[in-house]
Amino acid sequence: MNFKEDFLNFNKEIILGEVGAIIGAQVTSYFVSNATMSASTISTSAVLGSIVGASLFWVATRVYDKIKTSRRGFSSKSFVEDLAYFTPVAFILTSLIYYPSLYYFSEYLIKNSGHVTIPVFFSQTGAFLLLLMALNFYRYLLYKYAGKEL
Repeated sequence: MNFKEDFLNFNKEIILGEVGAIIGAQVTSYFVSNATMSASTISTSAVLGSIVGASLFWVATRVYDKIKTSRRGFSSKSFVEDLAYFTPVAFILTSLIYYPSLYYFSEYLIKNSGHVTIPVFFSQTGAFLLLLMALNFYRYLLYKYAGKEL
């Protein structure tokens, strides 16, 4: 597999993970908003739903790509090694960039608009773009200095 295909698969996995995050955030924030209109509580539920949705979609896509693109079949060792390189950094970047941005953007927009779904979606889009840039920068550094491809 060439570098361009790896780049596309990596970003596809992140984007499909974000699809799961959008679904999770929208569903949880909608149901929580039926119980309370507290912007803080709704924003917290959006973050929690986003974590669950993103994790499920990303893992499913990553496993699918590993099965589809591997010449020798799926290797659990290779998959676990990728997780070891990716997951801790992704968790740190997500914790420092994505979730705080999602929380504060959505809280601000909910308070100023009085709506839930649209502000959460736009907040999530902005937070995701910041995270995607950071993850691709990490992937570049990992390849350049350690020779490891994700």
